[in-house]
Amino acid sequence: MSEQLPEGIIPVALDAMGGDHGPSVTVPAALKAIGKGGVAVALVGNPEAIEAELAKYDTPAKKLVQVVPSGDAIPEGANPALALRANPKASVLIAAGAVKMGKAKAFVSMGSTGASIAAGTLLLGTVSGIDRGALGGPIIGYAPDTVIIDLGTNVDTRPIQLADFAALGSLMSRMIYGKKNPRVALLSVGSEEGKGNAQVKATTTLLRASSLNFIGNIEPHDLPHGKAAVVVCDGFVGNVVLKLTEGLGRAIAAHIRSALNNSPEGEALADEVFARTNMLEALGGGPLLGLKGAAIVGHGSSGVEAVANAIGTALVVVKNDYINAQDAELERIRSEIGAVQQQ
Repeated sequence: MSEQLPEGIIPVALDAMGGDHGPSVTVPAALKAIGKGGVAVALVGNPEAIEAELAKYDTPAKKLVQVVPSGDAIPEGANPALALRANPKASVLIAAGAVKMGKAKAFVSMGSTGASIAAGTLLLGTVSGIDRGALGGPIIGYAPDTVIIDLGTNVDTRPIQLADFAALGSLMSRMIYGKKNPRVALLSVGSEEGKGNAQVKATTTLLRASSLNFIGNIEPHDLPHGKAAVVVCDGFVGNVVLKLTEGLGRAIAAHIRSALNNSPEGEALADEVFARTNMLEALGGGPLLGLKGAAIVGHGSSGVEAVANAIGTALVVVKNDYINAQDAELERIRSEIGAVQQQ
């Protein structure tokens, strides 16, 4: 795909079968992203379903679309490793394979998060010392530059892994959000030093020994205020925070619409509050940090705008060369905390 593209156009592979809606959303999303410029999209999935959806649109963007045949998506709830082994032509595997073979610079999927992580880890590999990718990025619209990591991929995490996440999150904050010396914090049950479980306390010791701008603990109520540019937690806690903000955003928006009788003003306010509570729609998805290739994972219920934005997020990661900067950053931080870790 990439060999025939105009200069400056970045090829991205999109799992066209992933998510709740499949090609009915992913195809128009790809065309929308192409229309914004700078990208070509390989639509990976069932050719008949994709071509049928493409036929509905008359746009020059179709010139930068390639259809790549694959099997169906891995269903939500399936064991990722077993499902991928049983379905070697699964759309997410073929999409990740396009990156591995150099035919795409990134892959994007709204399908099973576990399958996306497994496919990325299996085919792209991880940087030295990282067992599996960590999902991270801003999720709260009131603090649009605050990177929260991990958001659900690593639910049982050792302190040294959290220190790695802090390094990867700080790198993301600097390279993608332009923070010169981003404040790094641990999410805990109290802001005072010493508050938290054994995992938080041990991670505090490691981060204190690093050159990261570590400010200690913050509490969940600090998240909307941008108190830290990078907030570190294990994937269990991060996923709870993610889903709570999503649920609150929907509930508050619905309440506003009802209280204002579904008026135009009520709709506008509800949309604004939802965006400020949950900004995944704006980004479309978050990058899997720690992989040797760019992968963006989004929500299964994503609509056209969100999927198009996820492709845009992939472009940002690729253009900033974040992937190639990870090894050096991890090596630097690990060398700083090595002595403490051995005590």
